[in-house]
Amino acid sequence: MPKAALSNNLQGALWILASCLAATVMTVGVKMASDGLSSTQIVFVRCVFSLVMTAPFVIGYGKRLLFSRRWKMHLVRGAIGAISMNAGFYALSNLPITTASVLFFSTPLFMTALAGPMLGEKVGIHRWGATLVGFAGIIVVVNPTLDTIEFAMLAALISASLFAVLLIQGKILSKDDPPGTLMVYFMVMSTIASAPPALSHWVWPDHSLWIVLIVLSVGATARVYFDIKAYAVGEASAISVFQYLRLITIAFAGYLVFGEVPDEHALYRPARGLPAKTGAHCRSEGTGGGLISPRGPGYPASLLSSHRAVRSSLPSSPGLPTS
Repeated sequence: MPKAALSNNLQGALWILASCLAATVMTVGVKMASDGLSSTQIVFVRCVFSLVMTAPFVIGYGKRLLFSRRWKMHLVRGAIGAISMNAGFYALSNLPITTASVLFFSTPLFMTALAGPMLGEKVGIHRWGATLVGFAGIIVVVNPTLDTIEFAMLAALISASLFAVLLIQGKILSKDDPPGTLMVYFMVMSTIASAPPALSHWVWPDHSLWIVLIVLSVGATARVYFDIKAYAVGEASAISVFQYLRLITIAFAGYLVFGEVPDEHALYRPARGLPAKTGAHCRSEGTGGGLISPRGPGYPASLLSSHRAVRSSLPSSPGLPTS
């Protein structure tokens, strides 16, 4: 008797898991590269490399890959993607990786809120309740007051909201166009849009930074493809919550690369879809508190200095402790 096929939402969830792993590679790479390059330059190089990596799609599918009845939406999607990437990479460059990641987790919340008006999906009361609680948790993390609010935190939320729009647009476009078409249009437009700010203050990367840029570009490109596949088969409001698995993968990578030791609540609450205040907290190894620990083995000295600078710039508040 043949095995039953996986449900659409389960297939979507598996693609989301693959996306989380790829996003983790990208996130760690951006944080490492930001020690020597501006966020706008990282975005541009990432787009150029990703554009090169989409070449096999063009070769494999031919010219028909470039034709779409919805080409205007493709162009708009690429421009929105450039803005989202610049905002997100700026946040990663100026915030501890855990804080930025928690704020990025607002994407599923925006997805649920937008799934109804943009996709016509029926969002039940339970999903709306989880969304409202999630938004409340994001507000707690940001801790918005006139004298303590961080622009980098707003940049993270802007990036997350625009990324939710990208995912929904991808789901709409995938009904008529293959993933390759979405990727080619997205990469071409985002590369063009991100070029001016990057080239205006270009700094030539050294050999080690080029390696980091290539690796993060591979992760970023894979993430775009996996997200397209996920939302092409699954309901956006149902599978977007699995994006919270990224907190676990990033926490693990943060420990291996940067020596970060996340508090257990940082994994527990956001994984349930509730990015609450404790999600932004990390316990420093061998100390009593702090956002992240730079004490782990193999933490680069150059990143340690930039990490300390970021921590010293954070507001001293209950939502974001700096000690």
